[in-house]
Amino acid sequence: MFRWMRELWVGSDLVEFESSFGLAESIERLKAATRHWAMFTPFREAAVGTVTESRVSLQRVIPMVHNSFKPLFVGRFQVRQNQVVLTGRFALHWSVKLFMGFWFGFCVLFTALALFTAVPGPHATFMPLEGLAMMACGIGVMRICMWFSRNDQAWLSEVIRTVLSNQVAIASKGLPPDELRSSQKRPPTVIVIVTAMLALQGLMFCVSAITDIQPSLGDPSGSVFTHYADVRLRYLSVIYGAVMLPLAFDVYRQRMFAWRMGFLALFGGAALQALSLFAREDLGNARQTIIFCVASLVITIVWACWWYAQRVHFHD
Repeated sequence: MFRWMRELWVGSDLVEFESSFGLAESIERLKAATRHWAMFTPFREAAVGTVTESRVSLQRVIPMVHNSFKPLFVGRFQVRQNQVVLTGRFALHWSVKLFMGFWFGFCVLFTALALFTAVPGPHATFMPLEGLAMMACGIGVMRICMWFSRNDQAWLSEVIRTVLSNQVAIASKGLPPDELRSSQKRPPTVIVIVTAMLALQGLMFCVSAITDIQPSLGDPSGSVFTHYADVRLRYLSVIYGAVMLPLAFDVYRQRMFAWRMGFLALFGGAALQALSLFAREDLGNARQTIIFCVASLVITIVWACWWYAQRVHFHD
């Protein structure tokens, strides 16, 4: 626990990356392999930050994922006996440390004041527990967010090590595709999550078509359950749901065909929702629903761009 708190405020132990190139070339190579602004890599995973001789600050940016508690590499280039070395630590951003320092300081102060208040007042007995609960909540949020970014340090280290080394990785060179697939571990977490969501979506549409209850569309009278305005929409829904189930299986197997079909699933769902809207008889009173569908189309396009970036996880 104390080691975790120390790494939280101070950072990791000092790490070093030896370069096989000169100082100027090492800086240029690292600059070329990273991005200066995260906004220029909205749909592709990348190392983002500043690279100069006196300061190197890099973080891992994952499309459509924001985590303030991820580790950043902060260091600088040094020359030791004609050897270029990048030294630094992995630590949280200073603004996150400042915020959590304020949070824990407030919790400690609140708990201390609550202890003095709880002595004369019997109704304030549980006030110190509220301060401890807020502190535990802060620690819990930090641990969860840091768990989500647990691979960032190794990922950044591999990027830096690969850029500063002139050795070509040949670990998988020469192996046939079947051996490569058999040697892989379980699918990435993002593939597992997408598989579960596609399977759930397929089941929802199949059940919706069978029970004649439309998903996600309410009735102007206030009823939550609405029926399909056109029987053809029920057929389209059951077909869409039936396609989602095998698609989820192929996504889990990381087939390139499933990646291509993923775009059909995204825009097919948006089109099905639009058809359900225009089939309603109360279209003139459904302005909010129309606005919602337009917003859904924009969100679908954004998700399609994100899905395009996931191509690296799929193979033929």
